[in-house]
Amino acid sequence: MRAQPIAALAAVAVAACAAPSRQLTPRIVEDPITLPRRMASASLAVTAVHFEPTNANAFPGTPGFRFGITDHLEWVDLLGLRYAFLDDRPADGRARMPISLALRAGVHGIGYSSMEGMIVQPVVAVTALKRVADRWALTLSAGWRAQYVDNEFGWTPAYNGSLTYASRRWSFLGVNAAVTRQLSERVALGVAVLAEQANDCVSPTCAWKTRSAGGSLSLGVRPLSWLTVRVIPAAGGRERPDIALPTTYPDGTPIPIQPLSVTWVAATGILEFFW
Repeated sequence: MRAQPIAALAAVAVAACAAPSRQLTPRIVEDPITLPRRMASASLAVTAVHFEPTNANAFPGTPGFRFGITDHLEWVDLLGLRYAFLDDRPADGRARMPISLALRAGVHGIGYSSMEGMIVQPVVAVTALKRVADRWALTLSAGWRAQYVDNEFGWTPAYNGSLTYASRRWSFLGVNAAVTRQLSERVALGVAVLAEQANDCVSPTCAWKTRSAGGSLSLGVRPLSWLTVRVIPAAGGRERPDIALPTTYPDGTPIPIQPLSVTWVAATGILEFFW
């Protein structure tokens, strides 16, 4: 479903053809909302998360790729673009805006199934960034992501131990707010809160299946101009509606009955390389 590794290698090769228009400073709060022209970054986020009272665990890993096509247009994860309409600290002579504002649009994945036909995972997100003095950065973002398939085949509705709902067509709406303070020349500390709703179809107006909220701390260190390391502990909760669900799969296997809510704790480590 996802783009092949050879495409990622080709993208990295293209990005490495020329030097970026400018380098990032050691101060994370000064990072622009989109990468400078001709700068590329590759990242890997690894998370460990535990859910109670179900005692479920998950260990997702998420790779990332970005490339600055211009100082205001960024190529994201091979199949998306992010454009900065406003910049509160431009480096190309433009007038300073009150905030930085960027819109991302694209697809997270695309594929084809003989049973379901075309499978598409669109993504749309808008992010606002405001730098205050020389030590603070305020960020507010909202996003929508979904999965659409041409032909849904039958599945048995059920929740797993993390209260993730089994579905072939789904969508998520999320809002995230963060405050970051530069503690020293190369160390920054952030606090963030988030809220998210999962729906049982692509439209954000259909019946909701889970609602989540949480908070996190983020310690970011840039020991070198081309490397940023982040450690992010987080905690939160998730709930589902109190609706009747099947108790067995079609073959008669019992479906585990999950609670109406769970709490979770997580720790994420992120490495991001720039060149």
